[in-house]
Amino acid sequence: MLRARWFALLAAALSLGAAATAAAQNPVPDPSGQPPPPQPFPLPTTLPTIPGLPPLIPQQPTQQPDPNQPPQQQPPQQQPTLPGLPTIPGLPPLIPQQPTQQQPQQQQPNPYGQPQPYPYGQQPYGQQPYGQQPYGQQPYGQQPCVQQPYGPPCPAQQPVVPLMQDRTKLEMGYLYGASIAWGVTTGVWIDLEAETENPGLALIAPALFGAAAPTAMFFLDRPKMPLGRPAATATGILLGSGEAALIWTRQYTTAKSGEEWGPKQYFRAHVISSTIGGVGGYLAHYGLKFRPQTSMFVGSAALWGSIAGGAFGGGGSSGSWSAWANDGVFLGGLIGYNLGMVTAAGVSAVWTPSWNQLAWMWGGFGAGAAVSALVYPFYALSDDADPRSGLIFQGVLSLLGVAGGALIGAPESKSQTTQAPATTMGIGNHPKFARILGPSIMPVQGPGAGVSLIGELY
Repeated sequence: MLRARWFALLAAALSLGAAATAAAQNPVPDPSGQPPPPQPFPLPTTLPTIPGLPPLIPQQPTQQPDPNQPPQQQPPQQQPTLPGLPTIPGLPPLIPQQPTQQQPQQQQPNPYGQPQPYPYGQQPYGQQPYGQQPYGQQPYGQQPCVQQPYGPPCPAQQPVVPLMQDRTKLEMGYLYGASIAWGVTTGVWIDLEAETENPGLALIAPALFGAAAPTAMFFLDRPKMPLGRPAATATGILLGSGEAALIWTRQYTTAKSGEEWGPKQYFRAHVISSTIGGVGGYLAHYGLKFRPQTSMFVGSAALWGSIAGGAFGGGGSSGSWSAWANDGVFLGGLIGYNLGMVTAAGVSAVWTPSWNQLAWMWGGFGAGAAVSALVYPFYALSDDADPRSGLIFQGVLSLLGVAGGALIGAPESKSQTTQAPATTMGIGNHPKFARILGPSIMPVQGPGAGVSLIGELY
């Protein structure tokens, strides 16, 4: 009788399991068309008892809470499981497993004093892991050295030398204008040397060279020349042209009648001198890497010196104006031209003016020449003084105006100053023109041997 009751209980349990399996395999269709997820078989919290037999799951007596003690937080009760029930592969378990509660991992302390919101070794989405810095930040180990009180000294940092900038469009316009003038005058000189009298044929050479010279400058600027080189080349062309003009005028005013230089000699001197000046300006910038302000300063100083030198020469002359003063003016202008050019080149080795200073220097020169002209009314009141000596006062005041303009003008800040690359410069601002690599044995005829030096030229 007892064995029959156990078989009936086991058959009832197997029938319940089969019904649950069939319900899990054939769920009720969802109206949206999506199959519902499989549902675990619910385990009844209580099992029926059989009369005359002990209960399958013994009931634990419940303790009544003591009203005198504070209530204590009870841990979550786990659902009782039936030990020894096998699991069928591919089917949900008869008793679903309850998810275990994981204890929160203790946060690692941050070495910088701030709590770490994520466990050690895990990074939130979107942040870079340790050792990988985002774009634009220096990686670990390349931070600037900070001197510690008892630590080793920081290594000496090398100064950062910026690279040369490319030339500006204004510079190229300046060079194109100077090259067109050089080409036209070269064509005129060719016509004078060839004694071309036909007007139509005489215009061919100036037009041809006037177009070929800027075209050559265009290809010379491929790739772009560095900052200051076009201005140096154009200033050299104009300085050479001015030198030829002053030499020609000096010879014309002092030569005997019939021995003066004519147009052919003038254009010949102009082409030779301007060509040498242009090549010299290009090579000078190639070695020294100076800025466009330096070229403008040297050219302006040559013009200031020429005007002031002519005033000194005319003011220091005596006799008739046409015979002596005229010669003194052109001689003083030639001397002042070269003296101003050489002086400005020497000053440029230690000082570079800004554009604002150059403007003030030109304004000071003009103001000095205009204010000093007020001295001539005083000569009208005097019967013995020679008015031409007032030119000396004008020359001195004009040069003082240049010096005053340099002091009044605002210099450029260091951040706007562009230096040359360290690879093309020697010690300081001096270029390297040659370098000795070492000695070598040189064979000679007869007994003995010779020694030679091997080097490089830049």
